[in-house]
This record gives sequence, structure tokens and C-alpha cells, in this order.
Amino acid sequence: MNGEREIHHGVEFENPIGTPVLAAAAGTVVFAGDDSGGGLSPWPNFYGQAVVIEHHPAGWEQPLFTLYGHLSEMNVWEGEPVQVGQVIGAVGMSGSADGPHLHFEVRVGENTYASSRNPELWLTPRGGFGSLAGRLTTPTGENIPALPVNILPLNSDFPPLYLQTYEAGEALSTASLEENFAVWNLPAGRYRMEFIANGLHRLEITIHPGERTFVTP
Repeated sequence: MNGEREIHHGVEFENPIGTPVLAAAAGTVVFAGDDSGGGLSPWPNFYGQAVVIEHHPAGWEQPLFTLYGHLSEMNVWEGEPVQVGQVIGAVGMSGSADGPHLHFEVRVGENTYASSRNPELWLTPRGGFGSLAGRLTTPTGENIPALPVNILPLNSDFPPLYLQTYEAGEALSTASLEENFAVWNLPAGRYRMEFIANGLHRLEITIHPGERTFVTP
């Protein structure tokens, strides 16, 4: 919103009120309730009714947490084990929501707002789709913050995407990648990436089905 809002830490899935919300992976519910106390967020009632699940994936040292916000109802309670795909609630617009949608978030290590990571890195693309991530830096290797990036399809009717690298001080990147931008669910095919940093840069990239393409120009 032209710099008027805080950096968004989640992905929005627009659906009608009452649409079932499913657990992204197996785990244990560590929060199910109203965010009126503000313990999950920057200010009270940011997420409204929310569920948080703690996960321990094989080979991953730190716990992962998935957050499901703005719910209209909850079907689980704290301490309950859940399975992948289990209905845990329903889409709503509780809390700070302009319309009915699910706010989905991924947190690494701790269940805190500051521990959020870009959730688009954790979602499996649909069949025939892939994902893109990368790190855009200065010649001395420093991340370039808030840099507009255009992703233009070259062989499909998919609409262009207009991204922005992470703001300075926002710890949204995953340690193993050190990315400063990412996008999920791109149709497989060829794209041209454009950005301006000491001149116009153009780079052709290929997205492969079920894979992540990583760019470091």
C-alpha cells in the first residue's frame, strides 16, 4: 500500500466464509483462540481467531510453526495432535481483515512474529508449476532492500508479476538460502526478470515443474 502498511508476513488465500481450513502438515496445536492479547502479532486482534500448529519435520533441527489467521471458527484445541489435511477451522474475516480470507504463515524456531519466514518457500507448487527465489545484491555482496522486480512470462498467458525484495531489517529469509525475494506457483516455462540497480538488468530464467529456480545475477 505504497509504504503505508507493515511488511506482510503471510500468504492470503481468498475464499468464502466457512471454507474448511486444513492443516498443512502433521503436528500439535500450540494455540487455538482469539488474538486479543496480541501475543501472536504486532498488536492485539491482528489475526482474530487463529490456530498455530508446531511441526517437527524429519531432518530439521528447529521446530516449525504454521499459523492460520482470521478464522470464523476453530475445530481444534491446544495440545491436540493433528494430521496433514485435517480440518482445523473455517475461513473468516476476524481480526484485521478487509474481506474473507485465510492468512497462512510459517515461523522457524519460535512461535513469534519476528520468527516468520516467507511462506512461499514452504508451499509445494501445483502440478506443472514451480517456484522462484533469489538474492539480489550490490557489487560488494550486500542485499538490496525494497527493490522492485518484474517477472514477465515469455511463452504463456500467465500475467506478469511485480515483486519487491525484502525490506532492510526484515528477517523473512531462510538461513539455508539467504534469499531476499521468492514467489511460489509459477507455471513452468521461460520468463524474463527485470530490475533496475545501477542500470537496467534483464535475465532470462526457466521454471521447471515441481522445482525451485534460484537466481543470483
